Amino acid sequence: MIAWLCISACTDSERHDSDEPEPIELRVMTFNIEWGGTNISFENVVRAIRLSNADIVGIQEAEGNLPRLAAELGWHYNSQNYAMSKFPILDPPNASRLFVYVEVRPGQVVALANVHLPSDPSGTEFIRDGGLPDDVIELEKMVRLESLKPFLEVLEPVVNNITPVFLTGDFNAPSHADWTEDMVGARPFLRYSVDWPVSRAIESAGFKDSWRDAHPNPKTDPGLTWWAGRPPLESYAPGENDPQDRIDFVWFAGSAKVLSSQLVGEVGAENVALSVSPWPSDHRAVVSTFSVTPAAVPRLVSASRRIFDQDDDVAIVYRHAPNSRVEVGGISSDTVSGNGEQRFPAGTFSPGYYKVALHTPGNETIGNDFWVVDKDATPEVSVTRDTYESGEAIEINWQNGPGNRNDYLGIYEVGIESAYIPGYDGGLTWLYINALPDGSILLDETTSEIAWPIPPGNYVARLMKDDGYDTLAESAPFVIR
Repeated sequence: MIAWLCISACTDSERHDSDEPEPIELRVMTFNIEWGGTNISFENVVRAIRLSNADIVGIQEAEGNLPRLAAELGWHYNSQNYAMSKFPILDPPNASRLFVYVEVRPGQVVALANVHLPSDPSGTEFIRDGGLPDDVIELEKMVRLESLKPFLEVLEPVVNNITPVFLTGDFNAPSHADWTEDMVGARPFLRYSVDWPVSRAIESAGFKDSWRDAHPNPKTDPGLTWWAGRPPLESYAPGENDPQDRIDFVWFAGSAKVLSSQLVGEVGAENVALSVSPWPSDHRAVVSTFSVTPAAVPRLVSASRRIFDQDDDVAIVYRHAPNSRVEVGGISSDTVSGNGEQRFPAGTFSPGYYKVALHTPGNETIGNDFWVVDKDATPEVSVTRDTYESGEAIEINWQNGPGNRNDYLGIYEVGIESAYIPGYDGGLTWLYINALPDGSILLDETTSEIAWPIPPGNYVARLMKDDGYDTLAESAPFVIR
């Protein structure tokens, strides 16, 4: 029998729900920490965030290190969105796991979405190499705009509700506000004006660019974020032939006003206001200060995290829930009211997938879910057959994965290591697995990211860790003929 423990007094939260929210100052940061933040100095990644005095950070390239980073800071985190905050993070239903709420005051929230759009093929490198304006626009629409669209679609009703919304990320595309006729020739490779589709689409969705809002002149304040002058690495060191540009953004919408925006980066770089040395990433970070009027929290129920180890306490959070019942795994609580949480001690749930439901007096049911994983279980991956015809769909199964946002399945030739090799293009395909610890998926022309069909040969499937090159599990070899 599950013992329900209701904690968090409801009276104060209910009072905040009904009061007219007062504005607060909020510092929001975007930071691509590069390959998990460990190439140069993980300590300096932590120092940079502390120095920024950020309240909320969207992280890119966490590569499984988000829990470690949050633990160093003593912050809350959400591994599905690479979001961290000093404040509690709530996982709203119907968000498609594409944004979270940050509860900046009891019962009052802002929304945060965080993206890392594809880097290849690069639009700015296309221009560097002589590409034409119309062609670069088509490239951007096909590669990066398609990846962004689901975020803009799910955020539209939130923006329309005047809720403060922040969209952080490494967009791997510049802004149309920087590539104007007046700027042609102002920087290397800026040969003509470009109406960059990604920034234009975000602006059309009701967002504003916090850096350009605070620094309107792109000539005096270019705000370049990539590449940063961090110490060179043997495997990868961007240099003068790589176009520098502003591709990391803190966009905002709703009841928020920019007070300032700063770059955090290497000592002595243009427009950099805050520095640690050595700088730990190939990207500079952006931190913007806002005056924000938070919104009343909508009715919701969620786990405090999406994935728990079996030896973690599990907290189920509910908000705006008068005279309601919380149900976890088919077992219901007593009646709850207001804002609070139900906490379960470690070991209450065995490893597996669990549904959460909030049942209100009006017969409304709001749902969510979470996973419990055995951290000592060995990840596994398999294919269902040992032989496939070229172009035939391949069913791949995996289990006991960590459930990071960008865990992925890749197909590798037998004997080829999973490692970053400059200039190497194996022509192999891969696909993200939606941050699921366990699952099954068909790899075919509709799901593969690149290189379909796979040519004849001997292959293995690998479960790969969080957009990186660490192999979590490998299948038995199979043949494509």
